[in-house]
Amino acid sequence: MTKELEDDLRRVIGRAAETAPQAPSGLSTAIVGRSRRRRARTLAAVTALAVAVVAGGVSVTVRDLGDDSAHLAVNPVPSPQESQAAQEGRPAPVEEVWPNAVWKIPAKLSDGRKFQPLLFIDDRTILLSTWSSFEKADAIYAYDLGTGDVRKIADIRTPKGVFASGYAVGEGRVVWQTVRNRRTEFWSVPITGGEPTAIATDAPVEGGTDASAVVAGKLAFSLVKGGVFTLPLDGGQVTPVAGADRHHILRWPWVGTPGDYTPDNEPSFEELLNVETGETSKALVRPGEKFVRCGVTTCVGTGADEKYFHRLRDGSQQRELPQWAALGLAYDRFMAIHLPMPTGGQALLDLTTGKSGDLGLRPDAKGGSVSVQPGLTGNRLVSYPLGDQYVIIDLLRI
Repeated sequence: MTKELEDDLRRVIGRAAETAPQAPSGLSTAIVGRSRRRRARTLAAVTALAVAVVAGGVSVTVRDLGDDSAHLAVNPVPSPQESQAAQEGRPAPVEEVWPNAVWKIPAKLSDGRKFQPLLFIDDRTILLSTWSSFEKADAIYAYDLGTGDVRKIADIRTPKGVFASGYAVGEGRVVWQTVRNRRTEFWSVPITGGEPTAIATDAPVEGGTDASAVVAGKLAFSLVKGGVFTLPLDGGQVTPVAGADRHHILRWPWVGTPGDYTPDNEPSFEELLNVETGETSKALVRPGEKFVRCGVTTCVGTGADEKYFHRLRDGSQQRELPQWAALGLAYDRFMAIHLPMPTGGQALLDLTTGKSGDLGLRPDAKGGSVSVQPGLTGNRLVSYPLGDQYVIIDLLRI
């Protein structure tokens, strides 16, 4: 990728981030490039589409550039399926590489309605939403991956132009937000089902939120403009988290600054704070590096030599990446890579083990395809439509 193209992408992403409301949870993990979109985009969506343009056709070979083979290992004894796939020049299917972490479920409910997977409720249950129109949720459901049973949790009713987003689960509840007139309101319903109720606050929450988590009887959330706060699930005082007035939730209890949105090419989550222990971490960024995005333990970026890298936050164990990890690494180890043409498609790459699994995605006759980009997220769910099914991947089972 040329410097000019990277600079253009940075400017486009920056402009989108300035005006984008938060999209429904999980949108960044499954983006259909051919679909019409609302004008306002999330940063994740814009970046994922950019990756689909600039990373297509790049080889998926992973090269170890150092002596620490434990950080980027290669599976020494491939399975028969992996051996056959290797002979054909591609990874084995993701469900064969990680059989305990992948499910394929029908892409429609029994009544024929389409749905969108949102996140895991527990180890065998995922939260789904249905839409009355694009991104306009009208109900949420619990789907049992073991039995295939579907149970409605609640109907969601929002005024015209108002969207439910930012879902989180915990303490036996599902929580989400709506934004109206630039103010955020939080809603809650028991996972067992019921009528959603607003969570009362002692003062209006100005602006939108970019991440949330349910923890210890409270909802923790961070604002797009910065700042981490907590709110009792039963309503009450919105309380700033000490030392986190500029921060964003990365993966609770870790919060950091700057957050995901860095239109001026600042390193994402360069500074971290553990709000439970007080531990802090500042990532090393070397002169000339660009698009640096850091997780709890690992950073990725483009070096002064224009090569893509990943390394620990302290700058050690640096390795070359096969492609641009535009959204960072999910759980500090996973990224989606584009497979070379003529087959094309994508694979999920685990940088810890060196294993990769073919996601089964292929361009259509017009070159359009679904793009999967997990990125910096605390959501263990990766999901995407494939034919008449949805593929469900639990990153924590890999």
